[in-house]
Amino acid sequence: MAKLRGDRRTYSRRWFLGAIGASAGAAGLAALGCEDVEEDFPGNLTPTPLEEAYPSYPSTPAPLPTQAQQKSRHGGTLRYAAAFSSDQQFDPHQTTSAALVGQHALTYSRLLTYESQVDGKLAPDLAKGLPEQPDELTYIFHLNPEAQWQRVEPLNGRPVTALDVVASIDRQRSGRAKDFPRKGRWDPVAGIEATDDLTVVAQTAEPFAGTLARFASPEGFVIPIELEGSLSPTTQVGSGPFRWVEWSEGSYASVARNDNWFGPEDGPFLEGISIVPPRSIEELEADFRTRAVDAVEAGFLQAQELKRRLPNLREARSAVARFYGMRFLCSRPPFDDPRLRRALTIAIDRREMLERFFQGSGVLNPWISTAVRRWSLPQAELQRKAGYRPGDGGRELDLRDAQAALSAYQAATEEDGLQSEPYELLVTSNLEETLGMGGLIASQLRETLNLQVQVKTVAIEDLTNRLSQGEAPWAIGVDNGWIELDDWLYPYFHSEGKGNTFVLRDEEMDALLVDQRSSMSAERRQAIAYEVQQRLLDLNVGANFVSEDVVTLFQPYVQLFPVDAAEGYQDRFSKTWIDRTHPTYL
Repeated sequence: MAKLRGDRRTYSRRWFLGAIGASAGAAGLAALGCEDVEEDFPGNLTPTPLEEAYPSYPSTPAPLPTQAQQKSRHGGTLRYAAAFSSDQQFDPHQTTSAALVGQHALTYSRLLTYESQVDGKLAPDLAKGLPEQPDELTYIFHLNPEAQWQRVEPLNGRPVTALDVVASIDRQRSGRAKDFPRKGRWDPVAGIEATDDLTVVAQTAEPFAGTLARFASPEGFVIPIELEGSLSPTTQVGSGPFRWVEWSEGSYASVARNDNWFGPEDGPFLEGISIVPPRSIEELEADFRTRAVDAVEAGFLQAQELKRRLPNLREARSAVARFYGMRFLCSRPPFDDPRLRRALTIAIDRREMLERFFQGSGVLNPWISTAVRRWSLPQAELQRKAGYRPGDGGRELDLRDAQAALSAYQAATEEDGLQSEPYELLVTSNLEETLGMGGLIASQLRETLNLQVQVKTVAIEDLTNRLSQGEAPWAIGVDNGWIELDDWLYPYFHSEGKGNTFVLRDEEMDALLVDQRSSMSAERRQAIAYEVQQRLLDLNVGANFVSEDVVTLFQPYVQLFPVDAAEGYQDRFSKTWIDRTHPTYL
């Protein structure tokens, strides 16, 4: 997310969950007397009432009324201030940079796209419509015959074909996981073929409810195979609404209108989009007043100050899937003991974290971030769980439970003659320098449980290696999050999941995760999602603590400025336009 106080997009690489760990069993909570019992608040505590459910924001603010004299929506360049950086992987299938995914979404097309990530609503992109499904294993896509590559060398506007789609997917399916970080998302797809120039047929080995999401997510970007291995900051050729112009790391990036685009409504309407890093409040105020900038992503306090100075600015707030969380390697002492995991997890004050990091502009999460409201456990249920109870009374009850769990653990370890303190907590250097997340957790646990925590900062590459080798017993970090339910669950919590670094082994959990994969009922999948999250909150193998709100301010003349829960929605800038009749534009 872009912030005036520092760029956090540099942490978008999925080190947190993506590495493959060793396997081991996790002891059951009930066997050790640590089951999470639902209980009412005791009479001597006075927690505040349950907070309202987290507010939802529209994916795109509605446009203001337009003066009748504007004949066309076409014209104008959107100038957007947002912090951005990359991982220097400019291939859309290889990058894990949130900023690059967003820029690629402007340039490349997919068979499908999200009309709303928050609601999981899909829409056609390269495909003429949603696929035909003659059975639960077969998906038949018909390509839009008007789709063409941009008119630059070496594509020169040739049609996008079914072979382009198949090649873009097969290179990931057959490639190495180290080269294609989203390769595993294609595992449920047993085969894909082009039956003619405009028809793609995909087959799954068994019913998989997340199939369509594969074709609408970043792994679904269709690239010209002629340029495989040649994509760079200066070479990007797609079939999307905008044409890549330039990318200068941390300095500026821009796209221009693709006049050859096949999309609806004669879009895109903008001539281009230019992105520059945000500057000081004073400089941004001057830029807004002179129309040198049309929009900015800002932190909560910065946004409030800008709105105080410029009250006419419009605001779009979006809850996001990206989260700050924690994970344990449950096969490694002392974290193989669920009593210790429980004590540590519920003693951490998530609300203080939210205030310290984001001035309260955000939300507490169950395992699935609240922004993904189709699947996230409702706040009313979450606030009954230890670690999330509201008010001073709720916090007191959380600490009482944490101290009881720790006492039970310490009594057992004293009998065995074990000594585990200080506990080492791993955190990436950049995250600690920016937010001090490790230091905050260490101070909270010292004050509430009298535990000594040693915070060790490491480079992100080092932490990635430790996770892959099963050498990161306790770590905190940030992850982009996901939109599709299966992406949150199966890879990380099924016994055979390739990303199960926790390392959880639970037969009931496995059965639930298989069920949500095969069920084509959204209602059934939602019920499973809630049950799994309740179970994860009891097991305490990891925690999703908080997510920040993205706050975007923009000039009143900017219409249909899109926001959503995760990167990859930026193709919807094709609908954005500048109202040149608005008084603030004149």
